[in-house]
Amino acid sequence: MITRNHLSQLTSISVIWVLAGLLTALYEYFFLANYPGVLETQAMQEFSLGKNIVAAMGGLFIGSLLFGLLELFYFQKKITREKFWVAILKKIVIYSILLFFLLVGISIAYNSILSGRSISDPVVWQETRNFITSIAFWHPVFPVLLLALLSSFLLQLSERFGTNEMWKMFSGKYFHPKEEQRIFMFLDLNDSTTIAEKLGNEKFYGFLNDFFHDIASVITKHKGEVVEYVGDLVIISWTFPSGSYETRCIACYQDFEKVIQIKKETYLTRYGTVPQFKAAVHCGDVMIGEMGKIKKSIKFSGDVLNTTARVEKVCSTLGAKLVITDNLVDILSDPPYLMEKISNISLKGKEEPIDVYKVLM
Repeated sequence: MITRNHLSQLTSISVIWVLAGLLTALYEYFFLANYPGVLETQAMQEFSLGKNIVAAMGGLFIGSLLFGLLELFYFQKKITREKFWVAILKKIVIYSILLFFLLVGISIAYNSILSGRSISDPVVWQETRNFITSIAFWHPVFPVLLLALLSSFLLQLSERFGTNEMWKMFSGKYFHPKEEQRIFMFLDLNDSTTIAEKLGNEKFYGFLNDFFHDIASVITKHKGEVVEYVGDLVIISWTFPSGSYETRCIACYQDFEKVIQIKKETYLTRYGTVPQFKAAVHCGDVMIGEMGKIKKSIKFSGDVLNTTARVEKVCSTLGAKLVITDNLVDILSDPPYLMEKISNISLKGKEEPIDVYKVLM
């Protein structure tokens, strides 16, 4: 299923690749033009800068779509858990084969459609053969292969740090700490200690990893950001008002349940148990900034985080899967959920009791 996030990534990749096609065509022309006689060789006698730009930009647009579809719908599913060097080697082999056929296709288009010939014209295939067997064939190979690997690397960084955090680090948005209003969800697995004892360290690690992988697409779908994984707990954040729009922060939890239900048989086969979880959602002002020197990252600080953690701890006592605070209810516009108000809840470390709402699923 193609999500908005996938479309956004595909669009970004396509724009970068099309611009790279323009630069590659210009580079090739000026590179060849600086070597007297090259443009007069048999393979390059009909070279046209204009047609070359159109062919390169069109070819790399198609290439960007193929690359994006491979990365987002094949590599991220099939080799996401491969060793790094194995994944890179596989990608180089696949991209090299893809690049060969892409360049052959560009050459055929250049010598037929862009040159006013029929694709069945023998001249088209002769000119294409001349190009493939000439040194000119190798001129665009390195920059395009480098572009593919660089794009793949950026997607890996995006997956490692999260798209939002990566660009915030690059732009320096939080180099100087600033205060923002945020929504936080603390999502915690039930009975994790019991499950860990039953499965053992290795299988429990796989259980957790599968769970975090399965809910990742749901978080992205609802515009959330993973702040941190802490043992069997994941902290998710939304900007304001994005998280409250269409009650995303609550709908996200419901979709967690749906995706785990779909994967139920897989979990039972692998681990003999299905993840059950609870969550608390709260909102308020936090400080956000780059923190640390080694392994620097963007961190959140404030009482909102402490309160959300404390509310999550009382979910079991209240017999609730999802609990939200009165602060959050105040900013939600007509939430389409049944909720039961529970007043004067005392939280560990907090002097004043708070009101919370148990969301009835």
